[in-house]
Amino acid sequence: MRMRMLLASALLVLGGCGDDDAEGDGGEDNTTDHRSNVTGAYDSTGTLSASLNGQTENAELEDTVRISAASGSKSALSIRSQSVTCAQDLRATMTGENTFSVSEGSCEVFIEENNCTANLSVTSGRGSRATNGPLQLTLEGKFTLTCFPLPVVGDFTLLLTGTRTGAESLPDVEALRLHVTRP
Repeated sequence: MRMRMLLASALLVLGGCGDDDAEGDGGEDNTTDHRSNVTGAYDSTGTLSASLNGQTENAELEDTVRISAASGSKSALSIRSQSVTCAQDLRATMTGENTFSVSEGSCEVFIEENNCTANLSVTSGRGSRATNGPLQLTLEGKFTLTCFPLPVVGDFTLLLTGTRTGAESLPDVEALRLHVTRP
C-alpha cells in the first residue's frame, strides 16, 4: 500500500519538470529546424516503473503531453504534461529529424491530500516520432517523497507512447486527468 501511494505521488510530480537554464548563445543558428516533426499535443498512455528498496511497482497511466518549440535555438523543445504542471517545463534538444534528447530537470510539488512534498528529478530522457507515427518518450531519474519522518528515495522509468491529436498548442489548464491503475 505504501509503495502504491509513493508511486501515485511520483506520478503527480511528473507533469512539468524543468530547470531555468537558458538555451542558446545568442549567435546565428544555421541548422535546419526539424521541431515541427515532433511538436504538438499527444494523447499518451504508458507505464511508470518505480523502484524502492529492491521492489519495483508498475502503474499504467494516461495523459496529454504537449511538445512545443522553445526559444534559444532551432533545436530547443519544451515538454509539458496537461495533467500537472510545475513552474518549469522539461527542456529537450533535437538530435535528428525525428529524435530528441531530454535535459536534466526537477520539479517539486506539494500533495495536499497526503500532506507530502514530492520531488521528481529527471536524469535522462529521449524521444522520437516516425513520420506520421506515434510519439515515443522515455524519462528516467529519481524521486524523493517527504511525508514520513524520513524522506523516501527511489528510481523511476517512464515509458510513454502518444498519438498526435492535431492540436499544435493547448491552453494552460491544470486539469487533473491523470489515471493510474495497478496491473
